[in-house]
Amino acid sequence: MNTATATNTLVPEVLGDVEPQECSFELRNGIILRARHWKTGGNEAKARDTRRFITFHGFLDNAGSFDLLLLKQLGPEPVEIVTLDLAGHGFSSHRTTEDYALWRYVEDADQVVEQLGWHRHALIGHSMGGAIATLYAGLFGSRVTLCILLDNFGPITRDVDDQPDHLLEHIQEKRGLASKRLPFHPTVESASQARSQGGAYGIQPEYARVLMARGLKPAERTMEDGKVVQGWTWTTDRLLTIRSAQSLSEGYVRAFMTRICCPVLAVLAEGGLLTVMEGQDERVGWIQKGRVTIKEVPGSHSVHMENAPLVSEKVAGWILEQDVNGEVAKL
Repeated sequence: MNTATATNTLVPEVLGDVEPQECSFELRNGIILRARHWKTGGNEAKARDTRRFITFHGFLDNAGSFDLLLLKQLGPEPVEIVTLDLAGHGFSSHRTTEDYALWRYVEDADQVVEQLGWHRHALIGHSMGGAIATLYAGLFGSRVTLCILLDNFGPITRDVDDQPDHLLEHIQEKRGLASKRLPFHPTVESASQARSQGGAYGIQPEYARVLMARGLKPAERTMEDGKVVQGWTWTTDRLLTIRSAQSLSEGYVRAFMTRICCPVLAVLAEGGLLTVMEGQDERVGWIQKGRVTIKEVPGSHSVHMENAPLVSEKVAGWILEQDVNGEVAKL
């Protein structure tokens, strides 16, 4: 069975009729990151700094998270989007000697941009990807032209006093990880249903199906009667399913966000994650070197997929507002 065939009921429409190219980036630590590269205007066309995007998807999602995000409202000029499968997700390599701390994703992205030869570019991040985008924008302030956050306004944090318990939980959960059986789904549809049950991170099954093309790999399960059944399991690294080894403090996040100097757009879902809303006003105040725009839209955490036309309209309209004579408007 082919996942691409099984999931073709929703056809990607990111840039109209443009077909994405599969590409890979080999990092210095041996990790291979896979991505979808969307480009309009032909191979020789050169997109401006505010029309070149690196995207970071959410926790346990993949590059397919942006397949339905329409940006054709940006007009006829060239647009270029590289939608990454973050390490441990989709078709990308799993980490072997490192953990999945947010800052490692930032380091990965830096190497991707180096290989692309992009000196300046924009960011789009959903959920965990938004957290990565804020750290990246704070670290590489002169490089980032625009920062677009989807149902996110920076990393989730924990009090410093909670860090020992956080690490202890990670160690305890990791002990039993190797002995756990891989999740098994007999069909793509059953996997889509399971993905839709992610609580606050859940997504409607028909949109979860979009993620399955990069989120599943063939597997088999031996039943009690000895019969071997063919099915599917997740491509995601199981290490991601346990508590991380380290969490971030508010002070840590503030140090990065106060360095952001580009325009920032946050599209927040009215039914999204409650943690996104907590402390939002304070965090907006941290970004004094850049303009912050907050747009609330009806929907749940994955509204950028479940109502892609609405989110695309908000995002594209805001991007166009930032341009003054082909440049990002000065503060």
